[in-house]
Amino acid sequence: MAVNAAGSGSVEILVGTAGYPRLLRWTMSWPRDDGGVRRWHSYALATSDGPVLIDPVMPDSRTMYQLESRIEQMGGYPAASVLTNDMHERSAYEARTQYSVPVWAPQAGDEYEGKPDRLYGAADRLPGGLVALPVHAAFAGDTLLAWTMPDGKVVIFAGDVIMERPDHFAFHGPSAHPKSASSDAEIAASVREALSPYRDRIAMVLSAHGGPFAGDVGPALDTLLGP
Repeated sequence: MAVNAAGSGSVEILVGTAGYPRLLRWTMSWPRDDGGVRRWHSYALATSDGPVLIDPVMPDSRTMYQLESRIEQMGGYPAASVLTNDMHERSAYEARTQYSVPVWAPQAGDEYEGKPDRLYGAADRLPGGLVALPVHAAFAGDTLLAWTMPDGKVVIFAGDVIMERPDHFAFHGPSAHPKSASSDAEIAASVREALSPYRDRIAMVLSAHGGPFAGDVGPALDTLLGP
């Protein structure tokens, strides 16, 4: 991917070790006019299919060097980029051009600027054993991605559906999109149903923005979704 010189980046190992990384988060950050920080998170996970990227955004040159080194440890060139909605094409097509990484995107999305290689739905087998959990949230195609770790615990890649805050989770909330959910309650009901098979095994909820969350996942989800 071409580098992004405008922001500052970081790479964090979320699962594994420096010698054996299994799940990475890389983050690009930009200052906001109000004094806050705007963060875009992307992920790479090591799978039997090869490394899989989720919502990839181009990093700055220093972060790119770190990221490429880590992904090489995870098996070399990525097997796929998987998007969580039609708003997250980000740098996926640049990764495709440079590294021949195919782009998988939700079939319910309706505002793609480029052309994904594969549109997926709930019944499709995704790269790396990811499971697609479509939900009715802020944007067309909003999809949670579930990944089961070797120990049986589950990671949920939440895209724009659930936002990380340092001490809690929050919904993105309804948008102006004509297919948007009408309320947080409607989003909560859809997410609660989608996560029900995994609820007692969720170890991480990883969003595309905000946070990162540093609390106890179970109680935070209970507060957001209800019992």
